[in-house]
Amino acid sequence: MENTTQKYTNARLLAVQAAYTHALLTECETPADSWEKIVSRFLMGEVGGEVIKDGIAGREEYIPLEAADAKLFTKLTQAVQEREADLDEIIRTNISEKVDYERLELPLKCILKVGLAEFYANPNLDAPIIINEYVDMTRSFFDGPEHKMVNALLDKFARVIRG
Repeated sequence: MENTTQKYTNARLLAVQAAYTHALLTECETPADSWEKIVSRFLMGEVGGEVIKDGIAGREEYIPLEAADAKLFTKLTQAVQEREADLDEIIRTNISEKVDYERLELPLKCILKVGLAEFYANPNLDAPIIINEYVDMTRSFFDGPEHKMVNALLDKFARVIRG
């Protein structure tokens, strides 16, 4: 029996990977890979779908992800694409005054963007589920307090958008 919850988690991770890919290409001014092309390449399995884990003697190992829910992945990437400027502004205006948006690490920005976008893409999903998914993802990427920022921002946004 397939694990549906894991498929959704993997779809969220792939959406963050796709957002990261798009952001890198945008920074490099590479217009050839549009959102549509990036999403298509992820859906076909040409890119993404792996996680990096520390292996023996400090060597990194690439571990393939199990299947991801393609429908959720597509909804999330579409929501990010449609609202990217708004998502950036929400993050910029709601992070602590002590934190400079431009200095946030790109993976953290992408986690925040996709997490915020999911509130639009999945309006009926309970906010704590969305928040927990992205907080857990942040913990897997960062050892510091970044997960607290993700938790606070997504929680604040959930209250604003969902009342």
